[in-house]
Amino acid sequence: MSAHEIIRIANELAAKGFTPTTAMVKARLSQPVPMAELLKVLSQWKQQPAASHEHESLPEVAPQPAPELTLQQLAEQLARIEQKVDRLTDLLIQQGQR
Repeated sequence: MSAHEIIRIANELAAKGFTPTTAMVKARLSQPVPMAELLKVLSQWKQQPAASHEHESLPEVAPQPAPELTLQQLAEQLARIEQKVDRLTDLLIQQGQR
């Protein structure tokens, strides 16, 4: 199902005039998908002729609202990002001291 969702999201973004990127698609996924799968499916989608993108979308179904991230999930994401920034800052400081 995740491949269909990735294609659907890429089609929606393209229909809105955006060039789908991994970050844009990943942000709209209803469930986490391994990065390798996301890259593979999005790469395949980009290699298809533009006209076929419209035909690959899933059958018309009433749109379901994407589940919004809870405050707890956002706080956890922020904490992980802050940890990464701290690690990168430490690495830069170490590189500057050499």
